[in-house]
Formats: sequence, structure tokens, C-alpha cells
Amino acid sequence: MIIVGLVASLFGVGTAFASSTIQINDNAPIALGQGVTAVTACDSSISITPRTMMKVVAGKPSFYLETITVTNIDTSTASTETGLGCAGKYFDLQIFRTNEGSTSAYDCSTLKHTSPNLVTVTGGASITSSCTGTTISFLIPTSGLSGNPIFSIPFADGPADFSYITLVSRDA
Repeated sequence: MIIVGLVASLFGVGTAFASSTIQINDNAPIALGQGVTAVTACDSSISITPRTMMKVVAGKPSFYLETITVTNIDTSTASTETGLGCAGKYFDLQIFRTNEGSTSAYDCSTLKHTSPNLVTVTGGASITSSCTGTTISFLIPTSGLSGNPIFSIPFADGPADFSYITLVSRDA
């Protein structure tokens, strides 16, 4: 009896899971940031995390880029010995997409970086950013930051089908 019950249960569970199909994002690919990279000279342990969200538009669910957060930034002034420390450095962020073997960066209008182009920092502070061509740039403040601040870059329904992100630090 036990064997017959197990076989019947297995058959019933196996068919229940395969009984329907779910279609999301109108068959467009959904990328969740598998290829995120960071390239910075001022810190070797920065983390970049994209956050997507799903919205139902015209009766169809679609994914959009909501924010990119940058954490674990060494916000001290650059050390003369190691060169590490990002305070006073600009960060340039680009978001790339690979389509049919060709890779290109999204331009500012497609990214929909929200006006007035603010990057929020843990604690409610905001820093102004700019988006020129394909690059979002913002300055790491030299004072007023403590602990491990989280820098959040907002988007208004940005593209969620990106391949990778680059973050480069530079002097003014």
C-alpha cells in the first residue's frame, strides 16, 4: 500500500508542476546582473548591486532597472603609500548590453536616470550626478560620510536587459 501511495503521489506532483506556462516580459530576455564588474583605482573591494522591479504595463509584466547601489567604498582621502581612498574622486558608471554579438553602452536617455540626477547616500544625503553620452558621473564627498555609506543611483524604468556594468574612478 505504501509503495502504491508513493507512486501515485509522485505522479500527481510531477504533473501538477508541468501543467501551466508562465510568460513574463513579452518573451524579451531578463538579465539580473550576472556580469557586474567594477574597475576602480581607489579601492579594491567595491560592490555594485543592480535592483530590478517588475511592473504590469498594458496587461503584460515587464522588468525594469530601478536602482544600482554602490557599497564598500573606501571614503577616506587617498593614501600616499597605497593610493587607496576614494574621497574627492569621481566615479563614472556605464551600463552595457550585448545584442547579436555586439556590445554597446546604453545612452543617458535610454537609461532614464531620474531628474534632477541625484545619487542618494545612506542617511538621506544626496549628491548631484550628471549623465553625459553613456556615462553617469558622481563625486565621492571628502567629508560628511561615516561607516560604510550606500550610494544609490535611481532610474525611472531603466532597461533591465543589461550584460554588465563598469565603474571607474578618476581624479577631477
